[in-house]
Amino acid sequence: MKDRQLVWSNKRVRELSKNFIPVADACDRMQKEACKDADALIFQKFARQRTYKKGNRGGAQGHYAVTPSGELLASSSMGDPKVFAQLMEEALEKWEAMPKEKRLLPGTPDPAEAGKWRKVEKLYPEDGLVLRHISRDLEKARWPDWNLDYAWFRKEEARQFVPPELKAGAAHDVPFALMERLARFHLIDNVYGLNYTFFPDGSVQKARLTVTVEKIEGAKVFLQLEGETRADTEVPETIGFAPKLLGSATWDTENERFTAFEMVAVGNRWGLGNCNLRRDPTPAPMGIVFTLAGDSPAERLPPVFVSRYEW
Repeated sequence: MKDRQLVWSNKRVRELSKNFIPVADACDRMQKEACKDADALIFQKFARQRTYKKGNRGGAQGHYAVTPSGELLASSSMGDPKVFAQLMEEALEKWEAMPKEKRLLPGTPDPAEAGKWRKVEKLYPEDGLVLRHISRDLEKARWPDWNLDYAWFRKEEARQFVPPELKAGAAHDVPFALMERLARFHLIDNVYGLNYTFFPDGSVQKARLTVTVEKIEGAKVFLQLEGETRADTEVPETIGFAPKLLGSATWDTENERFTAFEMVAVGNRWGLGNCNLRRDPTPAPMGIVFTLAGDSPAERLPPVFVSRYEW
């Protein structure tokens, strides 16, 4: 997050980016040697060409300027916009000096091939509920102190967030199965980075969200949300989170979809996890806010743990 904020807001970087086609992706799958998908092979090709300079982070994460053929032009994993601008300038010089036959692949890639390894994108619930959720510490320890992910619900699941009887005062508890999924895969501590430690099956002690109809105006049903969850585990890591939930939403009866959804989850988290860069396991307050996601390509990114949804 820090890199995105500092690097891509830089005036020189933004100007130079007009000469590139920016692409962002998670490299955890592609960097594995056992992965032989077409996108992974080309990623591995240019990642192996990378040279490590002082200040660069290890691993395959970072910034790469590459040709469509997979030839590395320049790379860096530093979050310094000046270094990144230099990377782009260096890449452009190499690109101009490179013969066309080396720039491109020998054959045209088959777009249909992407469907073999990009299956999760096809699960996007067009007529369901898509929530953006941002997590952050409530006691600032270091910067950056926030991260985001998305939560997906199919149409029939979204409807279960609405009371069956639509009249003022009607109350309804969202089914435990949906709230358990939310607690296991989305009410987790990923503030400082992607955390691969989700809550395993059986670790959720509480998962309640009570939805009450506040009022109805035409096709609009105004809802109040209140609840709490608690999940903790010692396998594979000692982690936990016990937030209270509070929010509001608006359901459109004509189109059968939410037109507004805001919910906060605030409570103590504890433990370190395996990949979230925590240094102190002491319980401390953390907050997560859920809002309706937009429909841009950037907001159609699959949830980190969508493969665990059992869809």
